[in-house]
Formats: sequence, C-alpha cells, structure tokens
Amino acid sequence: MNIEFKNVSFAYPGKENGALEDVNFQIKQGEFVLLVGESGCGKTTITRILNGLIPSFYGGNLKGNVLLDGKDIREYKSYELSSLVGSVFQNPRTQFFNADTDGEIVFGLENAGIQRDVIKAELDRVTSELHLEQLRNRNIFKLSGGEKQKIAFASVYATNPKIYLMDEPSANLDTQGIGEIKQCLEKIKREGGTVIVAEHRLYYLTSLIDRVIYLENGKIKQEIDGDTFRTMDLNTLNAMGLRTNKYELPCYEYKKCDYKQQETKCINDCLSLKGLSVELNKHKVLNSLNKDFYPNQIYCVVGNNGAGKSTLLRAICGLIKPSQGAISLYGKTVSGKERMQKSFIVMQDVNYQLFADSLLNECLIGAKEDSLALAEKTLDEMNLLQYKDCHPNTLSGGQKQRLAIAVSLMMDKEILLFDEPTSGLDYKNMRLCANILKKLANKGKIIIVVTHDEELISQCCDEIFKLENN
Repeated sequence: MNIEFKNVSFAYPGKENGALEDVNFQIKQGEFVLLVGESGCGKTTITRILNGLIPSFYGGNLKGNVLLDGKDIREYKSYELSSLVGSVFQNPRTQFFNADTDGEIVFGLENAGIQRDVIKAELDRVTSELHLEQLRNRNIFKLSGGEKQKIAFASVYATNPKIYLMDEPSANLDTQGIGEIKQCLEKIKREGGTVIVAEHRLYYLTSLIDRVIYLENGKIKQEIDGDTFRTMDLNTLNAMGLRTNKYELPCYEYKKCDYKQQETKCINDCLSLKGLSVELNKHKVLNSLNKDFYPNQIYCVVGNNGAGKSTLLRAICGLIKPSQGAISLYGKTVSGKERMQKSFIVMQDVNYQLFADSLLNECLIGAKEDSLALAEKTLDEMNLLQYKDCHPNTLSGGQKQRLAIAVSLMMDKEILLFDEPTSGLDYKNMRLCANILKKLANKGKIIIVVTHDEELISQCCDEIFKLENN
C-alpha cells in the first residue's frame, strides 16, 4: 500500500505554530522509513495523521492530501483504516482496552470477528515469536513500562496490518526486548510490510532502514537513503540532534565506573538500604537489597524489564511500603512519610504527575513563594520557556519528560529519583538531561536514575547498580 503526503500542514487547536508545514513525501509498499528529529519536530503528528487520530480525535486544522493507494485517508471509514494501519504509541498505556494481557493481544482480532480457534492459534503464534510466555495471563496494570511496550507491539503484530506505525517503540525496553523487536521488524520487512518508525534510539534499526526523513520544526529538512545514513559519522549525527546509528554493547557491560569508595565514607553520609524487600500481589519483586547511595554521585540502576527497578524508586520515595528491611538517611531510619517529604520522583509515565493548566503553573506547584523568576529560568534551561503558557497535555512526549525534570529542579529535595528520564529525548535533550543531573549531583543531592539508555549512562553515570530478576 503506497502512502503519499501532498502539501500537508497541520496545527493543533490553540497553537499558533503549525506542527507540520507543507510536508511532501511518498512511501512505497514494503519500505522501511525512519522519522527522526528533535522532540516536537512533528514525527508523532505524522503517525497520528496516518492512523486517523488526526483530525478525528485530536482536532485541529489539517490541510493538503494524505493518500493511501491514491485514496484520500479521510474517505476511509475508521474500521477500514484500523485494519490497514497498526499503531504502537509512544505511551502504550493510552492504547490499552483490556485489563489482562491475553485479551489485549487479541483485541484487534476479536473486533474483526475472527473465529475463536483462529484467535487462539494467533495468540500462541505471537507468544512464541515475541517470547511472551512470562507475560501471558497477567494483569496489564501490574506490568513494568517495558513489559507494557511489548504487549502493545504484540497486539498490533497479531492483526498483521499492511502498515506498521511505531512511535518510540524502544523507549522503555531492555537490550533483550530491543533485540526481540528488531527480529520482528526484520520479519515484517521480509514479508513486504510497510514500516514507519519515529525513534530517537537509532542503532538497532540501522540495518533495516530504506530511507530516513529528517524533520525540523514541522518541515522536512532532508531525506537520506539508508546506505548513506549507515555511513554517517557520529559527529554529523549529533550535529543534527540524532543519536548514534552504530550498534554497541550496552555500556554497563563494559564501562568502568569512575566512582571509587572512599575510606572516610560511612552510613552516616548516605541513603542506605538494609535487607530491603518488597512484595507486590504476593510476589517478591525486591529481595534483601543492601545498597548505599551517597550525595554528589549519579547512580544508574539497570536490569531487565520487570527486575524491580521502578519498584525500587517507589519504595525509596515512600510510595510503596517495604515488606522487610529498613531505609536510613544520614544514619537515621526514616519512615515512608519522611521519605516522601525529602524526595522527588520523575515517573516513567510523567502523565501521572502533571496537574496544572500551564507549564509555568506546573513548575510553581509546591514551590516556595516568589518563585516565578526561578520557574521561568528553569523552563528556559530545559528549552521550554516558549511554551510556558501552554497546557502540559499539548506537549510531545519528550517535552513532557523535560517538564517533569524542570519540576524536580523547582522542588529542591535531598533525594532525586528519575525513572527513564530520557525515554523520549533526542540527542541534544539527552545531553541536556545528563548535564542537569551532574549539576544536581554537584549540589550535594542523592541522584538515582533508572535507565536503559546506554548513551545517558556513558554521559553522566558514576556508579552502576544492576538488579537481577527474582
């Protein structure tokens, strides 16, 4: 199925500047196309137009023509479009319709009226090909972010659409999960499927790419064929705001930590976990952890999806009560309530913690009096000042991530916890985030970062703490 954008422009309601301006491109059946560019450049908007969410759901002013096999996309019924185009959203939670994983995987097949025995066979096929045995028959709301990402992809993979749209599919995945997604994309490409991926993490896609569309401020700045893209050096990519296109082993398998324990340091100087265990739904997620976290250092917590990384952060900040063990700060055992007062967490899904009607007011929630100038300075530091009067929900995923980091700067807590803070960030803003973390560490904060982002680890990590699955 051929795709054509002809003089396409789009502006979201209430936005002065258009998300897309006079965009023209063609994608042939079976092509693998990568959409790249800084956060907010228009990548997600293109995917929303192709799956019909624009203008039917998001509204706004859409101009120009979008053609699928010569037929304008607005002439397709929603059920027709959904059978042709499968989407994996940047935030998988927003596309779930079921409470259990099995039901979610086959939801599209059930909607299409497929026979029960065929659905069961497809469920088994998808489980085998995507290695989902450990995720079958699970409560979807109890999954980690990476596990939710896998289920979202599986639900699309099961329907076998002609066009696959994927928005940051690797955002919360561990190395194994990324490898499994890559294998599936290779299979889709071999079978002639059309794949359009909006992504910042590029290395795992390099061998698959037929063409790269580089966007800047809603316009196509450049189109690059796959062979040329594969030969581009890192400096050129970074200058474009892009990450590396070369596959490398995760740096936590080879990186030598710069941080060295000093003999003078002791339990009175740190946040200390002693025999920490956490049980969720009668399952032990964390088991007898012992770890000290010192100020002035950046700790990166790594491990497979489902290893308990997010649970660790929630236990530290008091959102989850440990089943065993103790948490002390500077030599004194602190309760969950006390830890809430002393810490701030930037969640993996920042939509859970954005409450205000503007970015400026979001930064002012919980801040001290006379903080207006500081809030504007903080937004400027995060490259968000121009959006200060906008509603947070109008931002791209990467921009929301930066807003949550801005709020963390305003709160001025002793313990700062970050759960995948760069999952939707381009190279420039990933570097910005790394530099912010370093500044916070230099101010004597205790910094703990859960991440799968090897490039972030290489930029700012002092010590790596790896969690194993129980």
